[in-house]
Amino acid sequence: MKKILFPAFLLVAAVTIISCSNPNLASSPSSATIPNVSGSWEFILNSTTQPGYSTGLEAALQEGQTLNSSSGIYTYNGQISASGAQLNFVGFTPSNQIVFGGNCTPAADNTGNTLTGSISGTGGSMNFSFTESGNEFSVTATLDPSGTFIDSGTYTAQSGSTCTDSGTISSGMIVPKLSGMYSGSLLVNENTDNATATLSESSSNLTMDLVLTGADNTTLSLTGPVTGNEFQVQGTYQGIALTYYGYFEATTQTLYLSTTANPSQKAGLLTVQQ
Repeated sequence: MKKILFPAFLLVAAVTIISCSNPNLASSPSSATIPNVSGSWEFILNSTTQPGYSTGLEAALQEGQTLNSSSGIYTYNGQISASGAQLNFVGFTPSNQIVFGGNCTPAADNTGNTLTGSISGTGGSMNFSFTESGNEFSVTATLDPSGTFIDSGTYTAQSGSTCTDSGTISSGMIVPKLSGMYSGSLLVNENTDNATATLSESSSNLTMDLVLTGADNTTLSLTGPVTGNEFQVQGTYQGIALTYYGYFEATTQTLYLSTTANPSQKAGLLTVQQ
């Protein structure tokens, strides 16, 4: 019996030593330390340079992945980015005007809107740089342990920017898809109608089904891209193209719309139906 137990003991010890020395068998650090923050984000930037002005940074954030050669599994690496249609800006003024495209005057060398940066992990830093109409800014923020919003943050203009704004970030979070039913008024061509809009969002595309009464008594559907809480929808009515910029104000549950032909003027205001 002793001859059987002794080799078994040695075998267990040998397996233990091999397991501890083999990185493929030993426990590896959790990949959950770097969360997946890809998604539709909105950051509200409140200016301290021009009190009363703020900007909505609307971004479809992308996060890079790295292949683990040992496990063969891709894990998120914390490198974040957005560009082109993935990044839009909405300006807010003290007079409650909404400025599609943001409050900054475009720079002379306007190469478009971009965002690049990194996160260090849940509860860690979320730092990035972005360009708004060619103006460059830096953001320093702290990512909440949930990985779905920031706890605090600041932004500053980089040297050489035409728009020398800086301030604090009052909120930054992944926003839900736009949905629900809203009612109010909407300018359609030259007529202002009573409007009921039903919203649905899929794959960064928004559909707005409208029922109009008043000067126009009809139904029509508008579709287009959505980024964060900002969107652009278009359709056709009576052979005339309709195109609107739109913004969903989450606090008041209100849709604000303007025509692309006259973006500085309100064309519609619809509130959520209870």
